[in-house]
Amino acid sequence: MGVTDYVPTQWDQIESLSPAEFHERCHSDPDTMLLDVRNHYESRIGYFVDPKTGEAALRPPIRRFSQWPQYVKRQMKGPGSKTMGARQIMTYCTGGIRCEKGARFLQENMEKSDGDKVCTLKGGIAAYLTWMDEEIRSGRKAPEDSLFRGRNYVFDARGSTGLDSYASPSPVSTCHMCQNPCDRLSKCRSKNCHLVLVICDSCELRDPRCCQSCQDFDNEASTMDLTSEKSRPRPICACEREREVELWGPEDERIPKTQGWRKAKRRNGNGINIPVKVID
Repeated sequence: MGVTDYVPTQWDQIESLSPAEFHERCHSDPDTMLLDVRNHYESRIGYFVDPKTGEAALRPPIRRFSQWPQYVKRQMKGPGSKTMGARQIMTYCTGGIRCEKGARFLQENMEKSDGDKVCTLKGGIAAYLTWMDEEIRSGRKAPEDSLFRGRNYVFDARGSTGLDSYASPSPVSTCHMCQNPCDRLSKCRSKNCHLVLVICDSCELRDPRCCQSCQDFDNEASTMDLTSEKSRPRPICACEREREVELWGPEDERIPKTQGWRKAKRRNGNGINIPVKVID
């Protein structure tokens, strides 16, 4: 999670809700805030909505889970805090694992108001979809009763999952290239980027890049020798820089590391130089 040896001080401060309880709480509580703990490319193709307002969950523009603690400290406390007044802050993730610590870190570090309570969805989106499928098959609910829209990104060959009883839900995302409705995931083809993108089958054949600057970087790299390319700082493309500014603000621009810095660190032994005398 990006915090070394983090252990919550009080594990029992978070209320873990079953899918049925989570669903009911979203309907019945007058002031809920749905908060997605996943990475931005995951929440792009699927998310929960508030049944009272129809608004999508708050989806932080983080690229990896290690950015979650800094997001909480920057965006969930102080003047920029998204929490105002007593709220039921309903956190969720893919399968509930990240929320085990992510929701507790939020509870311990966010700017709190009287009556604020952090809850989490036990088993995550996967458990909710399984429960909703059972409800639909039993006739107690219809597919449109689901509070989850789109598809659930998963880290295996399936790519994403949805309701089994709802064969083809309308995508909530669009292709990065042609803007047509799509929930198929691919990656930017630039070797310096690999940002996860929503790309349809047709546009996949066009060698997609996330932005023009990635194409420009690749064109420039093709004219450089291998040594020069490895020694220069890793470039940050325009759309990634825009996301970083949205996340941290323009005053805290990230400094890219030099290509091959890990190899150099291993080769140099972390700066430790121990003389060894060789005896024949």
